[in-house]
Amino acid sequence: MTVSIIVKIFSRGMAGLIIFVGTVQWLMMILISESFQPSYNSSLHYVSSLGVGTTALAYNLSIIIFGLSLILSSIILYKALSIKLFTSLLLITGIFIIGVGVFPEDSRPMHGYVTAFAFIFAVSLPIISFKMLKRPFSYISIVIGLITLTLLIFFFPYLGLPAESTTTILGLAKGTMERLVIYPLLIWMISFSVSLLQPNTK
Repeated sequence: MTVSIIVKIFSRGMAGLIIFVGTVQWLMMILISESFQPSYNSSLHYVSSLGVGTTALAYNLSIIIFGLSLILSSIILYKALSIKLFTSLLLITGIFIIGVGVFPEDSRPMHGYVTAFAFIFAVSLPIISFKMLKRPFSYISIVIGLITLTLLIFFFPYLGLPAESTTTILGLAKGTMERLVIYPLLIWMISFSVSLLQPNTK
């Protein structure tokens, strides 16, 4: 095994580990923060509502760490694999995710802008990663990307609504609809990070 191959495997694994840690810590922070806001309703409130009030500091720091993990891993993957499109989108996604933490829910209209772009670039990642992955995960990634893209289209009308708005589409409150976009993406992100840890990943 040549030195260049070893370097690629190590770099890919390091990027996968960084994404895994960044994603899991934010997912855990969402669940923890929900318990520290007694009036918080996960079906009614945006996830970003955790970025204000008693959980503001911890939550916003967590999502910034998540964004930084994507930026750092995108740089590592680009140097290791020279894949421009995917790593560029991963980098941009990370930047906008950081923006969600820097401009929390009470920082309008900036919060709405960075959130919308974070979603748009994030849902493109599972689809664009197709050529990087081995079957059947490559096909699963496309399916997840298309599903989350469809759900995001349904969610967009909710963006900008007041935190206490009870407006529903298809009978789902905005908190539930947002999580139907976020959670599949986080599951994909964790799965993708684990695939990078495998030596046989392209």
